[in-house]
Amino acid sequence: MQFYKDEPFLVRSVAAHLAPALRDGGSAIVLATKAHRGRILEELTRLEIPADALTQRFVAVEASEALSRFMLDGLPDPSRFNAVVRDLLSAAQGSVRSAFNPVAAFGEMVAVLWAEGKREAAVQLEQLWSDFTRAHSMSLLCAYPLAHFSRTEDQHLFSQICGEHSSVIPAEGFDALVAEDQKARDIADLQQRAQSLAIEVEARRAAEEKLRVAQAELECLVEQRTTALRKLSLQVLKLQDLERRRIARELHDSLGQEFVGLRVNLDLAKRTPHDPEHWKQCDQLLERCIDEVRTLSYLLHPPMIEDAGFASAAEWYIEDFSRRSKMDISFSTSGDVSRLPEYLKLVLFRVLQEALLNVHRHARASVGKVRVERSANVVVLEVRDNGVGIPADKLARFNRNGTGMGVGLTGMRERVRDLGGRFELSSSGGTLVRVSVPASRKS
Repeated sequence: MQFYKDEPFLVRSVAAHLAPALRDGGSAIVLATKAHRGRILEELTRLEIPADALTQRFVAVEASEALSRFMLDGLPDPSRFNAVVRDLLSAAQGSVRSAFNPVAAFGEMVAVLWAEGKREAAVQLEQLWSDFTRAHSMSLLCAYPLAHFSRTEDQHLFSQICGEHSSVIPAEGFDALVAEDQKARDIADLQQRAQSLAIEVEARRAAEEKLRVAQAELECLVEQRTTALRKLSLQVLKLQDLERRRIARELHDSLGQEFVGLRVNLDLAKRTPHDPEHWKQCDQLLERCIDEVRTLSYLLHPPMIEDAGFASAAEWYIEDFSRRSKMDISFSTSGDVSRLPEYLKLVLFRVLQEALLNVHRHARASVGKVRVERSANVVVLEVRDNGVGIPADKLARFNRNGTGMGVGLTGMRERVRDLGGRFELSSSGGTLVRVSVPASRKS
């Protein structure tokens, strides 16, 4: 049994095993891979083996081809194996002068099986070779790459294979100790252990490096998310102040003025109670106050979203937004979007509000499209415009880690992710906000 690390060492060892038999008028049998057969022939030529010996007393067969002749259901069949090897032995001895001339053989069919992961078949083939060589006069050299036994769990099979051979030759560096069989076996065993240990150390080093990189990436991501969260918290506080200021301004400039006008008209009506014009103006001012309060209430939290459903609330909001912004915004639905959970209706409505506000503030768009559809158990909301779009670098950064945009888009993204949904932002000939969320928390 020959173990090896490098191909040239194997070729030299095989040639050194076959050459004495060929020089003494004997024959040689080689069951090897195509690449190894060619190199062995070249090495034998370099060792000045006569050409007639290589053409008449040298029998070479492709290892995989020989295996195909006696393998049955993934395992070597003993009767077929014996027949194949006997035929090869007869062909090798056919050109020798005497039946007593030596026969040297090299086989790496076992190594081919081992490389294919058929380890049990390789062990059985080793046993068949042992039985055959005990019954026939031939000197057999087997070979395995030491790398085939690179795992710790290979130790048992390694010892079993070594036990099937009369002698063991260690890999490079210790092959001169072949005369001391037990020492050679011990060295081969140590080489296998060292090989498996080296592979294990390398695997552990690679795993540690992978873990270190993953930890660094995770720390970087946590830092980015923490920074984004700080910015988001600060922007939320600022927006709260801005929203309170806006509501106060609306109440003062719009609703407050209407109430002042109503009070003036009520004073006039008290002085001339029989003048119907003053009462008419009071009714008109009161109606405008009611409309203004209703509008502010709907903008803060539309009650119709709970009564009439998301589709009706969205349609009302889009119509009112189109009227106030002078934009042409279409609205379409498909599937049953009327019966949605309360938490989902509110999230979709807030996303719709924020998306349209962004279109009005930043997109400089003239046309928008809103589409809502429900398929299976997923609800999809899309808001599209024909505006100036978003710079590619900002869009890539936001899609990668959720930073680089305002609090509106970040808030939408977090709302959707909290429901287990997907928030997608793309920009090509305008901007598209696409939200897909499960229609129920169970999904």
